[in-house]
Amino acid sequence: MFKTQNLYQNDDKWKNTKLGNSNETIGGWGCLLTSVTMMLNGIGYSETPETVNEKMKKAGGFQGAFFIPSVLPYVWPNCAYRDMQPCESFPAPIAQIDAAVAAGKPVILQVDWNKQAGTQTHYVLVKDKKGDDYVIYDPYKYSGDGPDTEVLLTSRYKYNGRTLESEIFAVLWFDSYSAAPPEPPKVTKVAVPAEQYCLYATEDDLALRADPSIGGYLWKRMVAGTQLISLEPRDTAKAKLGVQGKWIQVQDPNGDQGYVAAWYVSDQKESPASSSTSAPAAVISSPQGASTAAAPTAPIAPAAQVPAGALALFPTTILAFRTKPVIDPSTVIRNIAVTEQLVSLEPANTAIPKIGVEGQWLQVRDASNKQGYVAAWYVKYASGSTAQAQAAAAPAAGGPVTVKATCEGVALRKQPVISDATVIKRVPINYEFIVNEVGGEAKVGANNQWIKVKDPAGPEGYVAAWFVAR
Repeated sequence: MFKTQNLYQNDDKWKNTKLGNSNETIGGWGCLLTSVTMMLNGIGYSETPETVNEKMKKAGGFQGAFFIPSVLPYVWPNCAYRDMQPCESFPAPIAQIDAAVAAGKPVILQVDWNKQAGTQTHYVLVKDKKGDDYVIYDPYKYSGDGPDTEVLLTSRYKYNGRTLESEIFAVLWFDSYSAAPPEPPKVTKVAVPAEQYCLYATEDDLALRADPSIGGYLWKRMVAGTQLISLEPRDTAKAKLGVQGKWIQVQDPNGDQGYVAAWYVSDQKESPASSSTSAPAAVISSPQGASTAAAPTAPIAPAAQVPAGALALFPTTILAFRTKPVIDPSTVIRNIAVTEQLVSLEPANTAIPKIGVEGQWLQVRDASNKQGYVAAWYVKYASGSTAQAQAAAAPAAGGPVTVKATCEGVALRKQPVISDATVIKRVPINYEFIVNEVGGEAKVGANNQWIKVKDPAGPEGYVAAWFVAR
């Protein structure tokens, strides 16, 4: 069971507040925002939809009215966003949801809120399992709802077969690092040196901690490129850069102070800190379960060509990037954060069977265009997609053929190539494109194909066929 207090998007206190960076309101469109607020309160925070809305806006957590769950850990460090798993075209993963709920973990579900044709998207938070149904915290308050009202999912949302497998269209998986965030320590601020020495985060998810250790209280996480001011003398801080096991006391752009891992900062913006072999290597925990000592960066082979239809991937945990598909200290290049996108250098038809399979390895390119190997059992498809093959439906007679995104963040690209440079925009789940090539609908679900499409909002481009459905 997941315990929290039911909040409602249509509460008079905030229902007319504009949602994100849009003219929509929390009352009309804030179901995911409100479900997330309840989730955050259940893991130890004290928020309202209005406060979460403002904090996410400041953190870049909205694209217009669209909520970006992956930003949450940067604002609330005790929150871990694991995945968004679409399941509109196949049965929902009930066994996995049951296991999460039984463990007291928060799970948010996408459902269809009325009987009109198509999906009328609504999000709810699961409270508990009851028989063959889920008791839910519904963020929309209907007549008769209240703190003691029990709401069952398929009693209220029942337009697609009235079973859990058919009524759930997507699952958002969350976790927390502790039952409740620990009490923050009391600290005395340090004066900023007159001669400022600036440092920059070289990785996403860089932690600002109260103490110079991995166990230190976590103040926040920061994205790559965040500018920091060293609170230590220049020479002292500079000697630590890139050294495993060393920590530097810093102040972030908001004036918050703490310690950061010296091996994840640099005094050159957009330039990684160089590894130092002059200090003893710290022992770090490897995702593969072995203890591995940090080693100097090994030579990397010339970059391989990215295949057509290349898969974009994300780690599911901090992941070792290796020179060879072998678990050994000598093969470690560096650790990759869960927010760093990787690109498979293997064709989709050979990469897909390996995803999530223990003992399998993938050759990939990292965010800095270096190539290496990662454990395939610790990666997932970008945006949590499962690249399930979809059966192409027959085109509607006399009308345009459309396809829709099957997961959050599907990219519309200038060219059929996975690269930041080709992205025109990213769209939310169920966003529709018009197929702009003869026979393009026949590619839907193919793991190595691209479809030329037109965005109803204007631009033309390409989408990965394995991230769309009819």
